[in-house]
Amino acid sequence: MQSRMAKRLQKDLEQMQKSYTDQFNVRMPNNDIKHWIVAFEGAKGTLYQGEKFELQFKFSNDYVEILILIQLFFSLKLANRIS
Repeated sequence: MQSRMAKRLQKDLEQMQKSYTDQFNVRMPNNDIKHWIVAFEGAKGTLYQGEKFELQFKFSNDYVEILILIQLFFSLKLANRIS
């Protein structure tokens, strides 16, 4: 049975692949859902246009809890700006 963190990562991966299929390519070494290598090209019209980049992400078991805290933080900041 998948952990809560693994389920959330799988959902995020599917959303990224669906929404950004032309911009990002995600590889998972050894099919490890907690380890992503994201490849992309530099943005058009910038010094980095045409350059190839890779970012490596290693997610901890606290991924879901940290994600919730980040979302809460930004929601509170936005609410403070509006009021």
